[in-house]
Amino acid sequence: MAQLRIHLTFPEDRVRDPIIYEISKNFQVIPNIRRADVSDKTGWMELELVGDLSEIESTIDWLRKKGVHVDPLEKSILEG
Repeated sequence: MAQLRIHLTFPEDRVRDPIIYEISKNFQVIPNIRRADVSDKTGWMELELVGDLSEIESTIDWLRKKGVHVDPLEKSILEG
């Protein structure tokens, strides 16, 4: 299993979307919210993803396609 912490920045048109629910439903990863600040117009979140590396990469690609800005919080993926 791999683990990656990422920083998500949500544009105004995506703040109300159930992103974490959709991740849980559509990908074989475990999302863990570490920190977040969300308002009506903007939001950010530090999210930890645990799962197979290919599923984590698919999740990140999907987030970017949804218009969510994704930045890694760590330099490498931890594998255990």
